[in-house]
Amino acid sequence: MAKTKVASILVSLGLMLCAPGAAFAQGAAYPSKPINLVVPFPPGASTDLAARFLGPRLQEALGQTVVIENRAGAGGIIGSTYVAKAAPDGHTLLVASSSVVVGPLLQRTPAYDPNRDLAPIVIAFQHPFMLVANKDLPARNVPELVGYAKANPGKLNFATLGSINDLMSEMFKHAAKVNIELVPYRGAAENLIGVMRGDSHLLFTGWSVVQTHVAAGTIRVIGVASLQRSPLTPDLPTLAEQGLAAFEILNVIGVMAPAGTPEPILTRLNSEIARIMTSPEAKQFLNIRGNETATDTSRGAYAAYIKRDTEKFRQLIEMTGFKRE
Repeated sequence: MAKTKVASILVSLGLMLCAPGAAFAQGAAYPSKPINLVVPFPPGASTDLAARFLGPRLQEALGQTVVIENRAGAGGIIGSTYVAKAAPDGHTLLVASSSVVVGPLLQRTPAYDPNRDLAPIVIAFQHPFMLVANKDLPARNVPELVGYAKANPGKLNFATLGSINDLMSEMFKHAAKVNIELVPYRGAAENLIGVMRGDSHLLFTGWSVVQTHVAAGTIRVIGVASLQRSPLTPDLPTLAEQGLAAFEILNVIGVMAPAGTPEPILTRLNSEIARIMTSPEAKQFLNIRGNETATDTSRGAYAAYIKRDTEKFRQLIEMTGFKRE
């Protein structure tokens, strides 16, 4: 009888120790090995900017090496899928943009579901996208661009990165009722060079990518994809105020982990990353590059954003008639 009771206790204990998060709860050290910060785009993107700032500071906070790994391709899907399928132990993290939501929606067979396969940790910052043009394009605002595009159907093209870049370009075409081709590029640096060189004509991107080139006069801003002017770039008009009503696409940058990552690990990462990304140093670093720091750094806020924007982008895809690949 006693032996049976002892065996039962041991079996129960074994099940408890095998439960998700049990190892952490039992006092296992975290992190116990280097942490991989996966950036699903090449250097130069907003996600890469976030990772380069966050990496060394998170390393100091956690006392463990943080490695930044650019796993680019397919509009962010390759890197995002890699993290979604990684071990849920807190040692592989995704520096995500809004493409983490849009990418799977553009696939006939989604590689992952951001609401099911990834655990939101924290929103780091956000910024509106900007529509920029080659400096020699004979259009300085939306009405002039629409007029030129209609007078020259098929002559202009968007430099895109896939995913949300493709969707924004299709949204513009739909809203303005113009025929503009899409030309895919591998990364933010490449498509910017393509527009500056004149191989392509238009591009949706972030202010941090183009601000030095705008200041130098080598590229031109047509408008900002937000409903109101950003207090960080008050002289730049929105697309909405130029006739494209309700045209707003924000790029939300955050950090995510594989679904199933233990709650104590997610809670600690949220606390450390939120502290780093809302510090005065971070605000200065982000603001001068046209990025707005997060007002709500809770995990719940990020989860709600992912859910809300999944439905928003699903409707936009249907509205524009975007063809899934």
